[in-house]
Amino acid sequence: MALVLAAGCGLAGCEGAPVEQVEGARREVDAARQAEADKYAAEEFAQLEDSLRAGLIELDRQQAQFGILRDYEAARHALGWTAARAGQVRQQAQENKESLGQVAADALKMASTDVEATASSVAKIPRRTEYLEEIHSFKSDLKALRAALQEINADLRAENFEQVQTKAKAVQGQAERLRREVRGVMAQEGLLAPRAGKRR
Repeated sequence: MALVLAAGCGLAGCEGAPVEQVEGARREVDAARQAEADKYAAEEFAQLEDSLRAGLIELDRQQAQFGILRDYEAARHALGWTAARAGQVRQQAQENKESLGQVAADALKMASTDVEATASSVAKIPRRTEYLEEIHSFKSDLKALRAALQEINADLRAENFEQVQTKAKAVQGQAERLRREVRGVMAQEGLLAPRAGKRR
């Protein structure tokens, strides 16, 4: 019996529980969460949490075994994979965040350009009495669009990138609608530039 026990202690079952690996894996997962991996690399982060959970479950299962029967190899593997993968997930989250931020910034820029193009169209309407009501309405709409741009800019600073894209698209649609109305007024009054090949 003594020989059997001695042989058993030469296996992984007599090695201590991987306490340091547990703490290391937890630290790495927390670091990934602080890097917003749960938001910007959600699928990869979920895999990290699953791996950590699997390692802890396996550790508990082995702790419940009789001493010489304990084998922590599977727990060490899961915990080690978690710690090693966490750095890659943090990097992926950072890249995804930067990409989304750039897309959102571009959307805001396009919306701003459309609003200013609309303002230029409004400015071309002659300031005559018969157009004052339309001009006043158009300027009121422009004021609302510029206020919306300020809100979108605040969303961008707050890193609410999805909201930025949604709101910017809405502003672009409203600006285009307003430009169509302006063109309608200009065309009705014969104020649009004549097409090539035609004379007024």
